Amino acid sequence: MSIDIAEIISNTTSVLGVGLLLGAGLPLLFSLGIVLQDRGAGGERRDGSVSAPNPVAKYASWAIFTLVGLAVVYGLLFVTRNSLDHYLGITLPI
Repeated sequence: MSIDIAEIISNTTSVLGVGLLLGAGLPLLFSLGIVLQDRGAGGERRDGSVSAPNPVAKYASWAIFTLVGLAVVYGLLFVTRNSLDHYLGITLPI
């Protein structure tokens, strides 16, 4: 049995990349959606100035929220994929 260091490093970087993407990327997208929602609403700012509503920012925030929600739902389905296949006959594409 030989140890392949290159394969270990490759697999480790893959796991690290996916962990960073899902562990930090989804909360980053969600916070970007919060900022865009605030900018899309318009209203009075902290310094007393008033800004008009920005519909593009509002729709972009809802698109980001939808993307994050779909990622969370797919993650839950992915975790329960064996039970879904066994009890309901549903197989998920990866």
